[in-house]
Amino acid sequence: MSVLLLPNEVLSMTAQAARRLVDAGDGDCALLYLALLQGGSNPDQAAQRLSWDQGRLSAAFARLTAMGLAAGDCPGTSAPAPAPKAPLQDDRPPEYTRGDIADALEREHSFHGLYQEMERMLGRVFSDTDLKSLYTIYDYLALPVEVIFMLAGYVVRTSRRQRGADSPLPRMTEVKKEAFRWKRLGITTVERAEEYLRGQESIDQREWGVLSAVGVTQKRPAIDREREYIQRWIQWGFSDEMIHLAYERTIFRKGQMNWPYVNKILESWKKSGFTTPQQVEQERGSKPQAQPQTQGAKPQENYQPSQSRIRQQSDWLDQFLQQQEKGGN
Repeated sequence: MSVLLLPNEVLSMTAQAARRLVDAGDGDCALLYLALLQGGSNPDQAAQRLSWDQGRLSAAFARLTAMGLAAGDCPGTSAPAPAPKAPLQDDRPPEYTRGDIADALEREHSFHGLYQEMERMLGRVFSDTDLKSLYTIYDYLALPVEVIFMLAGYVVRTSRRQRGADSPLPRMTEVKKEAFRWKRLGITTVERAEEYLRGQESIDQREWGVLSAVGVTQKRPAIDREREYIQRWIQWGFSDEMIHLAYERTIFRKGQMNWPYVNKILESWKKSGFTTPQQVEQERGSKPQAQPQTQGAKPQENYQPSQSRIRQQSDWLDQFLQQQEKGGN
């Protein structure tokens, strides 16, 4: 069994580029391409790294260019200036052909296994478009196979949660869209994917409680933007009661639910270290009123304060937010 040593520092190379280099059987081309990748596509840095004479560099670079893997000035010949990108790696995914996909299915056993399992997970025979989407995730985004499985499972669960258990399974276009989002978020390893999924599970458990706290009466899943706010408030450590308190002030001032305004209130409380309604009342100069409770009884959530209490606290909140914007305490 072959084992790669020193795997800590990772360079990302598309499978298409790797195939061209292997098929060419040109060691100098492969070394130069790796040096360009390691040097952030800086040709002069690659030339310095390899310590080759100019003739050897020029010949290898010319062959890389002919293979469609490099462009621009040859390493070692440009003046010290912003260097052109050598490996062709722009922000747009390559336009894979049917031949590229067929070649990948034949040569890359991991991709062939991934394709078969993804068909099973999504419950359909993949079209050419589906296969191109999957190969974009596998080759261009370079997500590990294990991460792609975790990604697809998350997309399926999210779709069922939002649309119902009997809804059709998501399509590859949805998986591809989420894959690009994971890449932007840096979710490219099994460890990062596990961490992200644990966070999403905690949001799922509290989602309806938070929606109820901001006045949603008919049970439904949160939309993406709402989930972003919910995730932020959970990370800040706010209870449903505190979120409802911020919601009350928003209704009093805005006349309707306003997610950014609730967020602004909670953000100000976070900066001040407020985690309970009593702390909010103490800050505005009022002593919290203790509610008599039967010993051992569970405290009842009070989501219906008086109008005068809302008005007093809203007046204080406006002053407090103004002080925060001015840098006051």
